[in-house]
Amino acid sequence: MCNIGRRERRRRYTYAAAALVAAGAFVVGVVLGVVPQELVPALFVPLALAAEWYLQASKSFCAALALLGRYSFEDADEHGAVEDPADRAADQQYAVQITATAVVVAALVTTVVFVAL
Repeated sequence: MCNIGRRERRRRYTYAAAALVAAGAFVVGVVLGVVPQELVPALFVPLALAAEWYLQASKSFCAALALLGRYSFEDADEHGAVEDPADRAADQQYAVQITATAVVVAALVTTVVFVAL
């Protein structure tokens, strides 16, 4: 089920962009020698957040709400619980898929940057 509205999607796109900017600044810091190269694995954190928030926004889906069995369409002032157990299970599985995808993407990009630097 789609469980977030337009305002939440915009907010997640904004968070994803901010996390990506932070990741870029981190890489620039490493390149300029301001940040020690040994800290490159920490790049994983902003990359994982950027990927997670981007995926949630693009899929109109909040993993945290899904894991709680809830939805929130603030645009329409609709929020509540997902009552159907099959829908709740499907939402929870999808939430895990989104988070796993974000973790894998962040790990791959972090590895590439670590090797390249």
